[in-house]
Amino acid sequence: MATMSIRLSDSDKTAADNLFKELGTTTNSAINMFLKQCIRLQRFPFTPSLNVPNEKLVRAIEESDVILQELREGKRKGYTDSESLFEALDNEV
Repeated sequence: MATMSIRLSDSDKTAADNLFKELGTTTNSAINMFLKQCIRLQRFPFTPSLNVPNEKLVRAIEESDVILQELREGKRKGYTDSESLFEALDNEV
């Protein structure tokens, strides 16, 4: 069996270790899964991209996360169809 060494920041190592622990595996196993997928697919198992969300998109995503949390907590009214939404809007006037 071969051994590999990689260099990364302490904070990235800690973040990766915590993530993979939460996912029920280890960083070592996750790296092995990544390499096996690369070999099996003969490519990256994802599409490398330089597309980084701009600040406006990041704010919109964060706002949608807040809205979803408020819906779950019952702090915000949600609608399952447009008919019930328009009915509620009509009743507000």
